[in-house]
Amino acid sequence: MAPSKKQDDDLKKNVEMTEHKEDLGEMEKRLGTNYETGLTTKQVADLQAKWGENKLTPPPETHICIKFILELTDFFSLLLWGGGVLCFVGYGLEGAKDNLYLGIVLFFVVLATGIFSFVQNQKSDSLMKSFANMLPPKVLVMRDGKTGNEDAIKLVPGDIVLVNAGDLIPADMRILECSDNLTVDQASLTGENEAQKRRKECTHDDPLETQNLCFFGTQVPEGSCKGVVISIGDHTVMGRIAKLAMGTDKGQTPINKEIENFIHIISAIAIFLGISFLIINAVGGVPWITNLVFMIGIIVANVPEGLITTVTVCLTLTANRMHSKMVLVKNLEGVETLGSTSCICSDKTGTLTQNIMTVAQIVYGGKNGFSIEDCESSFSKAGATYDVENASFKALARCATLCNVSVFDENSKFETDNAGEFVLKNGEKVPVDFFRMREQGDGSVIREVAWKPVGNASEAAMIKFVHPISNVEAARAVAPPEAVIPFNSKNKYQVHVHVDPAYNDASTTASTPPEEIIAKNKGNRMVYMKGAPERILARCDKMMVDGKVVKMTAEDSKKIDALNMSLAENGLRVLAFCQATLDTRKFPPGYKYTADPDGYCSPNFPIGDFDMKYDAREKKHPNSDEGMVYLGMMALIAPPRPAVPPAVSKCKTAGIKVIMVTGDHPVTAQAIAYKVGILWSKTVGDMEKENDRDGLSPGDEGWQDPEQAQAIVVPGHTISVDMPEEKWDAILAHPQIVFARTSPQQKLVIVENCQRQGHIVAVTGDGVNDSPALKQADIGVAMGIMGSEVSKNAADMILLDDNFASIVAGVEEGRLIFDNLKKSICYTLTSNIPEISPFISQVLFQIPLPLSTILILGIDLGTDMVPAISMAYETAEADIMKRPPRNAKVDRLVTKKLINLAYLQIGIMQAMAGFYVYMVVLNDYGYPPHVLMGLGGNDYWGKQPTFCRFMGGQYVNVAGESNPTAATVGTAAPNVGVLTSGPDMAYPLWDRGDGGYVIDCEFPVMNFNGKGGSLANNAERMDSSKVNDHTAGESTYTYESVKALEARHYYEYVPWRARMSPFWDADWLYYDITEEEAPGGQFGDSVDSMFFSYQPIGMWSICMADSDLSSGKKGAGNRPAQEAKDQINAFDPSTVGCDSGTSMDADSQVWMFSEATFCNGDGRTTGCDSGQNLDGNWHMPNWCTQCGYLNKDTCSSTVDVNTMVPCANVASRMIQKEAQHHAQGAYFISIIVVQWADLLICKTRWLSLRSQGMKNSVMNFGLFFETLLGAWLCYQPGIQMGLGTRNIRFTHWLPGIPWSCLIFSYDEVRKYLMRTTSPESVDKASGQVIRLKGWLERNTYY
Repeated sequence: MAPSKKQDDDLKKNVEMTEHKEDLGEMEKRLGTNYETGLTTKQVADLQAKWGENKLTPPPETHICIKFILELTDFFSLLLWGGGVLCFVGYGLEGAKDNLYLGIVLFFVVLATGIFSFVQNQKSDSLMKSFANMLPPKVLVMRDGKTGNEDAIKLVPGDIVLVNAGDLIPADMRILECSDNLTVDQASLTGENEAQKRRKECTHDDPLETQNLCFFGTQVPEGSCKGVVISIGDHTVMGRIAKLAMGTDKGQTPINKEIENFIHIISAIAIFLGISFLIINAVGGVPWITNLVFMIGIIVANVPEGLITTVTVCLTLTANRMHSKMVLVKNLEGVETLGSTSCICSDKTGTLTQNIMTVAQIVYGGKNGFSIEDCESSFSKAGATYDVENASFKALARCATLCNVSVFDENSKFETDNAGEFVLKNGEKVPVDFFRMREQGDGSVIREVAWKPVGNASEAAMIKFVHPISNVEAARAVAPPEAVIPFNSKNKYQVHVHVDPAYNDASTTASTPPEEIIAKNKGNRMVYMKGAPERILARCDKMMVDGKVVKMTAEDSKKIDALNMSLAENGLRVLAFCQATLDTRKFPPGYKYTADPDGYCSPNFPIGDFDMKYDAREKKHPNSDEGMVYLGMMALIAPPRPAVPPAVSKCKTAGIKVIMVTGDHPVTAQAIAYKVGILWSKTVGDMEKENDRDGLSPGDEGWQDPEQAQAIVVPGHTISVDMPEEKWDAILAHPQIVFARTSPQQKLVIVENCQRQGHIVAVTGDGVNDSPALKQADIGVAMGIMGSEVSKNAADMILLDDNFASIVAGVEEGRLIFDNLKKSICYTLTSNIPEISPFISQVLFQIPLPLSTILILGIDLGTDMVPAISMAYETAEADIMKRPPRNAKVDRLVTKKLINLAYLQIGIMQAMAGFYVYMVVLNDYGYPPHVLMGLGGNDYWGKQPTFCRFMGGQYVNVAGESNPTAATVGTAAPNVGVLTSGPDMAYPLWDRGDGGYVIDCEFPVMNFNGKGGSLANNAERMDSSKVNDHTAGESTYTYESVKALEARHYYEYVPWRARMSPFWDADWLYYDITEEEAPGGQFGDSVDSMFFSYQPIGMWSICMADSDLSSGKKGAGNRPAQEAKDQINAFDPSTVGCDSGTSMDADSQVWMFSEATFCNGDGRTTGCDSGQNLDGNWHMPNWCTQCGYLNKDTCSSTVDVNTMVPCANVASRMIQKEAQHHAQGAYFISIIVVQWADLLICKTRWLSLRSQGMKNSVMNFGLFFETLLGAWLCYQPGIQMGLGTRNIRFTHWLPGIPWSCLIFSYDEVRKYLMRTTSPESVDKASGQVIRLKGWLERNTYY
């Protein structure tokens, strides 16, 4: 459970403890322990029951099943789930298989995208496991007066623990006893490079600064101690940090907010349009299932189903690309967040600097006296300036080598495999070179020491500096020590006495045992000393200049002290070196050198004690008074990484504020900040110091106003969690900021205040102390090499090379991914208009649907997917790092300008291209554009025969031969030139002939609705007595409504142009109704509601059953077109057997009848004759021995129901159906063709395609992929069944190409005018490009 608000505020406060100041005797009583014998077994059991185990509470985890369910139930997914359910309901009620296929596809889409997102985003939160790894499995504990190993997890407050060098501290401890050289590495807690000295006395009020506490999870590099446990588990300082990291509310990432915003916009549009047309269709009398499925189409057309997958894939690909730049992305959305970054709060140690102490500068007495010389490091940049041949330099290097206990790890000198085993070559270990070159993520190469030093960080830096000049191990081998005084915090120096190798026996080699060397060396010994510069200088009365020992004057001492101060002011850690020669006359061979000879308080050899004051009760040894020879100084620092200064400079150009937040000393932090470019002007502190130094007050000439300072260094003790916001705002208003000596809680508060000011904050860090801030940040960046496991788990990404420059590369990648996501979304959204406009047009103009819902999915999840993803591979436009950071409130992922361009400009042109191709195809198959309006309403297209009026033309047979009996032509107005006779079975097709054309078309009025119920099988459907007045509750047309059309010279239309199409099937004229009509058609095993919603296989006559038309009801469930109403209104039913004076409509409303007689020529129904009755052989089925055009000769007017079957003439409606499938397929292809241009124009938002080029091979592949996939979906037989596509003609690919060219040209001109009307200038102060936006950029630059 996350902490409460109060608990969270308490956690953010600095560590509050009193145990370090508590009297040890009182603490012993309070804890109930005994410092000499420890706790008793009973006490331990009681305390374990009270405090529990010494471990950190793991965070609560969301069950994996819940995570998976959440992936399947986002808003888009819920819309599609709902659509799929409605499709299945529709299939269950009507049996339409296209609804079944659509439902399956929608469910598959949701599952596929959900599974993909789940797999990509699934990552385990192992934060607390890494904390647990800090806990040593066993620890040395004193209980019941006995010392033994116990599991660290079983420690309790009051336990007495013994810790040695190399151990991890198992709990927070108060030191009872310790060795003089005890140090604790607190880098993971405070960020300090140097191991910190520890002692039993309290040295500071701040528990993190005092030296008598050791904290859980820190390490002991040197020394040993005995301590009492004061806190365990969650109550430790580390436990507080862990709670802070767990309790920090991460919030939504910017890209997550943008995608959610986009989903809301698109979903609102989809739902609004869906519900609007649902209401419109309901008012229009569209059946509710048809209406709901139509609404699904509207929603599916608006929702870019592949977007989430596209975004996830784009982020994943970018993350992989960043991995090649040594940036490991854990949180995919973090990629874009880094690009939105406006503020980087960077840790110093290991990020801006190399996480290794390095000798940056040295001081020795050269030919021109003592001076500061640069070493080869990124701190000085100038390279080495010292003279390796100078005798004084050699003496300094020799002292640094011998007065030093740090060594190189032998194992690091040889190559090992991944398992840690030595690599052998010819049975020998393969040596590793001292230096190695390592390439960083930004492509830069740094030289680093391959051998791993063991020991104090400062001493390790010295041997790494000296070894390439003079072999450290060889020098030590021939000059073994005879006495050593370790460094301690009281004396602040370290002393070694070594033999002088110049007097070694001639037989001495590097392998000679030290004892033998010492015994055989009869010459002088050398004393080497190093320590704090002020302590060493005070012990010297001589100095070495150019290899010669000369007397040191007071002036020399002042000059050396000034050099020391100069180094210290640069944030360098300075150590001084000196030596003394022990003449054999005074110190003969065999002399016993000791640091504390009996009766004396000083060593029995020279250490420069001539000016040292001791306690009167202590006696100084006379030999220790002899002065030392001053050799020089070495200044150490963790130097800046070479690639950091240019990276910081790039951040400035990009408008990104870089703030240093470190636990290190303010002076060191400030020095590094100047070196890397985070600071470049005077700080508030510098101005105050200069004013004080010069004695200036406000108003004096030369006085500098600190409030006007651009830079500030803020020590941690001056800030707190409850500091007023006004003070925070004043600090953060400075463009150059360094926070030093900060605690983990303060780092978190700093990040929160930056976020409060509206910054998108990236935080870098490597220690446990950084983990709360990493978790709180918009994007947490941990170090991969030196970073703790805690920081890695709290972060969103990891720098595998620990290089700040890689962050800047990440910023560029993040900006690029936002750019590319914008482009990808723009590309995806443009096809929404050609996808949704067919549904809108069908409702508004009642044309046959130009594009099916399932083909929309084919676009969104098929042809558009690879091109959209290919945007992730697009390279950055030239100005990407010259733009200011993205303003999340204005520069959204989806803006009005993007919607405007995608929907109202490019989208409209794409829709026009689609409709143009759609109309071309239908016209080619006999349905010119002017006849289409009104034919797409009421779901009649492809289900009922079309009746049209013809101006001229002729009727032809399947072979194209004209009917020798010419059709009659009207001679009186308004039917002059109009055909007044219809086709027959011998000549069923209409051909335009010489200038003929179709005037308009109608469907017959559905004016009969019979009984419900169902028929058992196809045999009953072919039995007129079984059918009778049964229509399964569906409305159907009648003999009377057909005659009403023919009375107005509308005749059933079978176009000759369709005969010349690739889909023509002559068997449609004699169709076997038992044969399956795929997909999901009338015949075969369809349900009754489906069967009777199509063209009837026979004819119902109302007049035969209800001659007085008494069963009619006004407009019940029928909404015919106005022309059809007019036909019924003008029709006289008495001409077909109804009573005289009857009418089939009233008040301009067509009546719906419930009584009719069904005739199909089988002779089984009373009133219907056997054979082709009612209307010859045209509207009635032909009874044949076998159906099919080639078997038409088996048909006869004499019907034997036992040997013959009814063969239906379904050519008119089947041509409609197939022509629509071809037109929809061509519309689908046209979208692909115009998407070619759309993909090219979306490559850039600003530049011309000519500038950007076609170097994106994935995009080039995407162009071919979408084309080939579109062709496969159209021409693959098995796929055609589900998608409703067909083998469209090649010529129907071509009409979309001019529209594609128009789109490309339009956008290139738009971008050209945008560039020419938006002049650019360069800000000389920052180097940032400032663009004066013109009208076109303000309104169309998305």
